[in-house]
Amino acid sequence: MRILVTAPELGPKLRAKTEQLAGEHARIVERVYAAITVSDEAYRALPEAHREDVRAHVAFSVTLWFKTLLGGRAPTRGDRELLEAYGRRRVHLGVPLTALLTAIRIGSLELWQAMVEVGLEDREVLEGLLTTVCPSLLGFFDQLAQSVGVAYVDEQYRQARWRQSLRNELVCVVFSFPEDAAGFRRACDSLGLDSTMPRVALALDLAIPDILASRHESEVEQLVLAIARQLKLATDDLVSAVHQGRLVIWVPAVRGESMLTTDLRMRTHAHSLVRSVSQVHGVGVGLMNEGAAGWATSVDEAFKALQAGRNRSDGPAVFLYSDQAVTDSVLGTDNVLRYLNSLLERIAIEPELLFTLATYFDQGQHRKLTASALGIHPNTLNYRLARLESILGAQLDNPGWISKLDLVIQLRRLSRHTGTL
Repeated sequence: MRILVTAPELGPKLRAKTEQLAGEHARIVERVYAAITVSDEAYRALPEAHREDVRAHVAFSVTLWFKTLLGGRAPTRGDRELLEAYGRRRVHLGVPLTALLTAIRIGSLELWQAMVEVGLEDREVLEGLLTTVCPSLLGFFDQLAQSVGVAYVDEQYRQARWRQSLRNELVCVVFSFPEDAAGFRRACDSLGLDSTMPRVALALDLAIPDILASRHESEVEQLVLAIARQLKLATDDLVSAVHQGRLVIWVPAVRGESMLTTDLRMRTHAHSLVRSVSQVHGVGVGLMNEGAAGWATSVDEAFKALQAGRNRSDGPAVFLYSDQAVTDSVLGTDNVLRYLNSLLERIAIEPELLFTLATYFDQGQHRKLTASALGIHPNTLNYRLARLESILGAQLDNPGWISKLDLVIQLRRLSRHTGTL
């Protein structure tokens, strides 16, 4: 970027005063550096080594200004590269762009005040400063700020793309190579994530048409940012991916926290997301797990929970796998599944009994509430339940039979939605 190629014409007195001030380079640098560090917390919080980098940049900028002003020396390509490198380094130190540009403005103002002070006692010098030097100084530092700012934004973009590339690598390991522990650990380390930290997968139903199309990548990023704010986490603490048409987010657990505590906390977070982020219309919550295989398992669980909840669609839009974990585990065992199917087939011969049993469990096994829900007399309900006990050889007050029949009802509902019966 071109920064003040032609120096202004300075009168003899103004030149002499400017040369005098340039000779006090160390004092001017410390004055500008102090003004910058006092004015902004982002600079005060920098480690000592990085504050020295700021001081060195101030010294360089002051030197460049006086060389340009007194000698008409246009900044070289090397000078511009040093300015741009400084802007890029601020990105990696976490200095906001607003703080960087404010520091340049404060530095230019402090340098201008120092120049005005040397001309206060001489009207000719003061007029020369106001009419000749001031416009040049404003233009010089305006273009300096542009040069540094453009480099900052470019580096910020490069960093974002680099992190996205690393996130894609991590997600690829999770979904395609879950047994690659070394690759998983390497990808986590590159992103500054603790590979041993357990996480919970959230599967989100989104209400934005085509939001998962590639052209809407920025909209997805904004959505992840909104979710991070709602969870009170930094965006970089989350890992997100588009998987099978849904947005998946792995949320870090609290080290040492039990699975139950984590599950309850995630339930609260999920309800908060549905209430507060309008694009989220449903959330499936997996169980806490760790490692690449654990992350993948949690995603599978979150998808199962969301799908099962969507099939019911008769309650809140938050569905936890923990609510169906036992059923899912049992139904995944062939012998148990065949046994439960045999119970279901026997009851299904009399559909009225099957509907009565389902309502009985929905009403928490309260007979009065069940009779009311069915619109029948309590004696009629008692007859039907006795009939169930008779044809199955069951006892409805026995915990073992209660568990089995509850699973039968779950199987029946699953069968209805999958069309297997």
